[in-house]
Amino acid sequence: MEMKKPANSTWTDEQWEAIATRGNNTLVAAAAGSGKTAVLVERIIKMITDEKDPIDVDRLLVVTFTKAAASEMRQRIGEAIEKELGKRPSSLHLRRQLTLLNRATITTLHSFCMEILQRYSFRIDLDPAFRIADDTEALLLRRDVMETMMETQYEQADEDSPFAKLVENYGGDRDDLPIKNLILSIYEFSRSHPSPNLWLEEVLTSFQDLSLEKINQSSWFQSLMEDVALELKGVEALLKEAVYYAESPGGPTVYLDCLKEDLAIVNRVQEVIHFSWEETYQEMKVSFGRLKACKGKDIDEVIKNKAKDLRDNAKKRFDKVREELFSIPPQVYIDNLKEMAPLMEKMIDLVRCFAEDYQKAKKEKGLVDFSDLEHFALQILLDEESTPHNPVPSVAAMDYQAQFREVLVDEYQDTNMVQETLLTAVCINGGKENGNLFMVGDVKQSIYRFRLAEPALF
Repeated sequence: MEMKKPANSTWTDEQWEAIATRGNNTLVAAAAGSGKTAVLVERIIKMITDEKDPIDVDRLLVVTFTKAAASEMRQRIGEAIEKELGKRPSSLHLRRQLTLLNRATITTLHSFCMEILQRYSFRIDLDPAFRIADDTEALLLRRDVMETMMETQYEQADEDSPFAKLVENYGGDRDDLPIKNLILSIYEFSRSHPSPNLWLEEVLTSFQDLSLEKINQSSWFQSLMEDVALELKGVEALLKEAVYYAESPGGPTVYLDCLKEDLAIVNRVQEVIHFSWEETYQEMKVSFGRLKACKGKDIDEVIKNKAKDLRDNAKKRFDKVREELFSIPPQVYIDNLKEMAPLMEKMIDLVRCFAEDYQKAKKEKGLVDFSDLEHFALQILLDEESTPHNPVPSVAAMDYQAQFREVLVDEYQDTNMVQETLLTAVCINGGKENGNLFMVGDVKQSIYRFRLAEPALF
């Protein structure tokens, strides 16, 4: 269902469609400065002031990614309500919205998680008097837990143990700080997934039972080859530009045969890159030829040098890809990965051990960190029968689904998998078809990747 666009509206057709569409999940993708947040605010106002089916502002969940943005959003909504009230001064509904605005859930995701824990902490094993650890406190606690765990590992390991080999391969020359940082990095990344232990298990499985066929079908291989394909498109563009200069008046026409051969090499690789590592490896073994000498009164040196520089850059980038990813046969890579399997098994064991010890240390001190906020909230919102592939909303989630007529998310590109699961749990139909989830963002502005946001969700 859509509202008709007013004749005097200043909104574009696309903006109005985003404002007026109802009854389905909606994703608004637009560049910086295009008015995405203004559209979100206008959508809220239209829902609040709808004469046929008005919504109270506290029946909306509005999620932003900073407290400052949440405060600004609340202010903009308040100003818009006051402006509408100026047009309809007798509206008791609008006056009521100004009162309800103070308690409306316009907040950051972490603040919403806090509300969930305070409201339903009795549903999980969590002290209601918990305190959020600040960054320094959490850092020092992680460091203490890591030191204690590593000391225990050193005491128990012998020279030929997987732990000793892991430290030898991934530790530093002077200390074991690199391997500690690696354990922490894997731990933190696992926490960006709804089921950290399942993700760790999948990582471990990827090092076992390997074959060329399975690697060709794996998501990490396809992702890697997409990056290679993107780089090859850049190489192709450079070569085509070099051809343009070589064919120009005064250009080095003797370069053309070589440039066209280079393009043929790149095109052959592009044809097989997503299907077979072995075929890609074979095609990447072919090197670019040498440019012929080019002299003469008819040659424009500026154009000649431009064509040569473009070709040299293309060759450099092509050779770099080959050296980094295709310097050894695929089967050798597979053999190396199989040899790494026992080390990776130990690495995953260390990550799990650290996770358990860190959680125990936080519990003893009555602390939670920001990652805990999300995972405890998710534990509350998902039923015990839930699986990673089939999340089932709990009674608590059903309460929120009944409370919120719509869930609106600003800067959606900065969402990770845990947050995505949280949001869909409080949406009608679990965020699926005919849902009530409204999202705005721009994937090119994903600034929180360091917080493990997953722009691919966008």
